[in-house]
Amino acid sequence: MAAITVLYRHWALIRSFVKRDLLARYRGSTLGVLWSVVHPLVMLLLYTFVFSTVMKVRVGASDGTDSFAVYLFCGLLPWMAVSEGLNRSTGVILEHSNLIKRTIFPAEVLPVYPVVSGLVNELIGLTILFGALMWTMHRFTWLVCALPLILICQFMLTVGLAWIIAGITVFVRDLGQVLGMLLTLWVFLTPIFYPPSAVPAQLHWLLDFNPLHAVVNGYRSVILSGTAPGWQPIALLVGSSSAIFLVGHRVFRRMSPAFADVI
Repeated sequence: MAAITVLYRHWALIRSFVKRDLLARYRGSTLGVLWSVVHPLVMLLLYTFVFSTVMKVRVGASDGTDSFAVYLFCGLLPWMAVSEGLNRSTGVILEHSNLIKRTIFPAEVLPVYPVVSGLVNELIGLTILFGALMWTMHRFTWLVCALPLILICQFMLTVGLAWIIAGITVFVRDLGQVLGMLLTLWVFLTPIFYPPSAVPAQLHWLLDFNPLHAVVNGYRSVILSGTAPGWQPIALLVGSSSAIFLVGHRVFRRMSPAFADVI
């Protein structure tokens, strides 16, 4: 329970970090925080123009939508939140070295707040996605209520990995460069830009052991198709996200006493 307790106990601190992070990101700009709405809206319009109007890419009726742009956008939203949280976790300890040297400061919260910031931006994107679907008279089912459960698993998966990455980067500074290549491999090994049916049968085992595939498939199932994801992907997602969350917290706590000496 230590990993959950640290989030509950310091949630107010995490929230203040997130608020400061979101305000600092758009400080000095004319639109301010409205850019967090403009950016995903422009992305959705761009995907619609390129894939639906120019390239005329279509997906099957079983995918829950005739628009490949919507299908792609639905898969990209969780990926962008995950990648943002992991990318920013590489330097978060070094950026706050002055806080780490204070023995009373809970270092565990530092890799968490970039993950929460990414989720806030994702929720804005989901609002735009739901608005676009309602505009096209898309029919939702009660299964859309299961989306928060998938979001919780996604959060645990990302935070667990962020703890591991943030801790190791303090000692191995090159990890940030390696992570960029690994994330590129991960996004193309996950059916985001293509449907799972396009993956050859002999490579389906890669999808079975990819928790991000379970996240993306869960989003598309409950939002677009209105069907329940298979119990095997969900079991994999719950098990892997819980394990990574707990292992990540334990690894971070083991490394954190040495942070002040290294930085």
